[in-house]
Amino acid sequence: MRRIAVVFVLTAIAVSLTACKGPRPMTFEELFSPYNAVGHVRARDVESISKGATYREIITRLGKTRDVGSGLHVAQYVVDKKENLYVSFADPDEACTKSGAELLQSAHPIADDSRTIGIRGVVKDIVQGKDGITMLVEGKLEQDTSFDKASVTVNMSSKVLRDKTPITGVFAFSQIKEGDTVEVTFDGPVAESYPVQGVAAIVCIVTAQ
Repeated sequence: MRRIAVVFVLTAIAVSLTACKGPRPMTFEELFSPYNAVGHVRARDVESISKGATYREIITRLGKTRDVGSGLHVAQYVVDKKENLYVSFADPDEACTKSGAELLQSAHPIADDSRTIGIRGVVKDIVQGKDGITMLVEGKLEQDTSFDKASVTVNMSSKVLRDKTPITGVFAFSQIKEGDTVEVTFDGPVAESYPVQGVAAIVCIVTAQ
């Protein structure tokens, strides 16, 4: 009986010590996933990020959120419940060339649908992603557009319109086909590359294939 009691006491102590360690820290894959809810942060938390921090460090600092990218990683955060902030990157261990204050300058009001058209052109290629598509759009640089070539991620948060009428349904992006002429309004910043890479807020199908 004494041996059983000693074993019981030792087991209880081991369980107690394990509990004192607290929950294990979340992995990067758990912090940043297409299946997470969009994270909410304060502007001052973003401003505290130093230029040169890796994207892995930025997401670890800001906390759990959703990857809304397709091909390109795009972390989405809601800042102070009024702005969308998108942080785009290919490699989480790559250093960010902007400070937190500079990142905040690219945030957009959540209800802002009055932004200018990023690109107007023909859909040349479509790649299916996790929860959306990435399409290559090529057009001419016009007076009311900003780019002539862009890799555009269209996800379930993007609005898709045909003849200015919203296409309803979770997978509205599936209505976009190669050969369509589209107008794209970007939601958040685009990655500085050629072609530029970004997330669509609105895709208007001007002419179908």
